Amino acid sequence: MSHLSHYLTRFQSGNYYHIYNRAIDRKLMFKSRSNYYYFMILWKRYLGEYLDVVSYSLNANHFHFLVRVRYFSEEQLMGRTEHELIAEQFKIFFRTYALAFNKHHTRTGSLFEGPFKRVLVGDSHYLSYLIQYIHVNPEKNKLCDDFRMWDWSSYRYIVTPSESVVDRKFVLDWFGSLPEFIRFHMKENQDVDIRTFLSGDED
Repeated sequence: MSHLSHYLTRFQSGNYYHIYNRAIDRKLMFKSRSNYYYFMILWKRYLGEYLDVVSYSLNANHFHFLVRVRYFSEEQLMGRTEHELIAEQFKIFFRTYALAFNKHHTRTGSLFEGPFKRVLVGDSHYLSYLIQYIHVNPEKNKLCDDFRMWDWSSYRYIVTPSESVVDRKFVLDWFGSLPEFIRFHMKENQDVDIRTFLSGDED
């Protein structure tokens, strides 16, 4: 099970967080290409002004995002804390997607498995492995034969520049260059179990 802290971690500007969750009973939260597209459209609409995305992957019954919280003016906060602002945006985001998904697939009830999890990323070594872990995750979960071919992750947007929510410049600067980014993703550390960092129940 996930640690209680994974549900209670508070957002603060400038910090990095691993955000993840899955569908209830491990059922699908994405059943069509339009579902994947709509999820990312809503992310940009409700969270694009508040979070910088370092990496992400959408994986049939769960998702992973690595994000950095932006800095906000008093006008943006409107008396709220940074955590309250971000948490409210996530609430709207998940609710909107769930309602649309239920209507589209003629279902009722909760879509997501409880509150979404978030883990503070405070270690640079962890950050590098987490970026890779998120990108390799679709292959690990047997959704594709080669993670580099998966349409619903930030990997391809980093390798081939195009419009995306991911902060491509930050990622390439972090690894030093595009060749180093690619090399790191092909190393044996694909097999590193991220749970050694999180002590949680990742997919």
